[in-house]
Amino acid sequence: MTPARWVAVVVLILVAVFAWTGGTFSERSYLELRRIEVADSARVKQLQHEVDSLRAFRDSLESNPAVQERVAREDFGMQRPGELTYVIVRDSAPPKRSP
Repeated sequence: MTPARWVAVVVLILVAVFAWTGGTFSERSYLELRRIEVADSARVKQLQHEVDSLRAFRDSLESNPAVQERVAREDFGMQRPGELTYVIVRDSAPPKRSP
C-alpha cells in the first residue's frame, strides 16, 4: 500500500473512534440517553398506574358508603353507637430468658 492509503486508513480509524467516543453526540452518549429514556418511561408508566388507582379510590370514597365506613373506622377510630372498641397494646420490652 502506498503511504497515502495508509494515511487514509489511519484517518478513517481515527474518525470512527471519535464518532464512538468523542463529542456531545457520541454513540456512548446516545446509548446512555436511550437507557435513561427507557427507565424514565417505565417510571412514568408506574406513576400513571398509581394515579389511576388513587383516582379510583377517591371516586369510591366519594360515592361508596361501605368504603367511607371502612376509612372512618380504620383511619379515624370511629364506631357506631353501642359498639365497643378493643385496643391491643403490645409490650415493647423484650421477653425475659430463663437461665
